[in-house]
Amino acid sequence: MKAWTIAVKDLVVHTRDRTAFVTLLLVPMVMIIVLGSVFTWNATSFQAHAVVVDLDGSDLSRQLTQQVFASPRVRDVLALTTTTSEAEARTLVEQGKTAAAVIIPSGFGAAAASGAPAHIEVLENPESLIQAGVVASIVQSYTTDLQARRVAVSVAISVLGASGAVPPARMGEAVQGVLEQAGTSQPQDLISVRTTALEGRKVVPALDYYAVGMSLMYLIFTANTGAWDMLEEKRQRTLARIMTTPTSRLTVMAGKFLGTLALTGLQFAIIILLTRLLYHVQWSASVPALLLMAGASVLAAAGLSTMVAALVQSREQEGALGPAVALIYSLLGGSMWPVYVMPAWLDTASRLTFTRWAIDGFSALMLGGGVSSVLRPAGVCLGMAFVFLGVSGVALNRNY
Repeated sequence: MKAWTIAVKDLVVHTRDRTAFVTLLLVPMVMIIVLGSVFTWNATSFQAHAVVVDLDGSDLSRQLTQQVFASPRVRDVLALTTTTSEAEARTLVEQGKTAAAVIIPSGFGAAAASGAPAHIEVLENPESLIQAGVVASIVQSYTTDLQARRVAVSVAISVLGASGAVPPARMGEAVQGVLEQAGTSQPQDLISVRTTALEGRKVVPALDYYAVGMSLMYLIFTANTGAWDMLEEKRQRTLARIMTTPTSRLTVMAGKFLGTLALTGLQFAIIILLTRLLYHVQWSASVPALLLMAGASVLAAAGLSTMVAALVQSREQEGALGPAVALIYSLLGGSMWPVYVMPAWLDTASRLTFTRWAIDGFSALMLGGGVSSVLRPAGVCLGMAFVFLGVSGVALNRNY
C-alpha cells in the first residue's frame, strides 16, 4: 500500500508540471507526422525491380535477357539483377528485396525451337504487384512475339515448300518477309509465362511505423524523468530520511518504479489515442494484444531507466547517460530508420534492444495479427524488463 502511495505522489507531481508533460506529448506527435510524411517507402519515380535467373543459356534466353530487357524502352522502367540460383531468387522475392524473379528453366530454348511446350516462370511479390505486373507483361510480350514468329516460319515453310511457288534458293527471303508480318499472327499456347505470387515481407506504412518508433523513443525519455527525480531526492537526502521510517527499502524503490511505470504508461496511452484520432494510425484490431504489447514495452522502458538511475551516482551522470542510452536504443532499435533496410549485422545487433522487439510486435499487430503474433516480442520485452529490474535491485541495495 505504501508503494502505491509513493507512486501516486510521483505521478501527481509530474502531471502538475503541465509544460513538461505537454512537451512530452507534443514533441513525439510532431516527430511522428514529420518523419511519417517525409520518409515513405515509395520511390519518387516508378521503376520495377526484378532478378533474372537464366538456367538455359540458349540463344532464345539470351535474346530476352540481353536484347529485350536491355532495350532503351525497357531499361528505363526495369532495374535488373542476375543470379544463377533459383533458390536465391525466390528468397529475394519472399524477403521483399525485389518485386519479381524471372526464371528461365534449362531446356527452354530447345523446347521452343522444336515446337514442344516451353515456359518462363515469373515469381511475384504480393506487396509489389504493380512492379511485378510490369515484369510479367514484358516477359509475356516477348513470348507472344516468339510464338508468332515460330508459327509464321512453320506455316511459311510448309505452304511454300508444298506449293513449289518459291524456288528453294529464295525460300529464306520469302520466310523473312513472312516474319515481318508475324505480328498479326495469332500465337498458340505452346510457350507460356507462369506467374506465382509468393509470400513476401509485409511492411506497415511510414506514418504507422514512426508512430511506434517515436513513441518508444520518448517512452525512454519520459522514464528518465523518474530516474532524475530519484537522484534529486538522493541529493537532497529525502530518500535517506524516508529510509529512517518503518517503510522498507524495497517498498520505497517499488513505489518509485511504479510511479515511473504509471507516467510512461499514461504517456503511451495518450499517444496511441491521439495518433489514432489525428493520424488514423491502425495500432491493432485486437485490444488484448495491444494491451499486452504496450504493457511489455512500458515495463521495459521503465525498467531500463530505473537501471540507469541505480547505476549512476549523481544527477549530472544521469543527465549525460540517460539521454545517451535513449538515443542509442532508438538508433540501434529501429526508431530512427526502418528495420527493413538494416544491414545484416545491424539487424542482429538491434535485437539486443527491447525497442526492436517492440517495433516487430506492433508491426505484426498493424498488419492484422492478434495475441499469438506478439507473444514472442512481448515475452522478450518482459524478459529484458526483469533483467533491468534485477540489476537495479542489486545496484540500489548497494547505493541507497
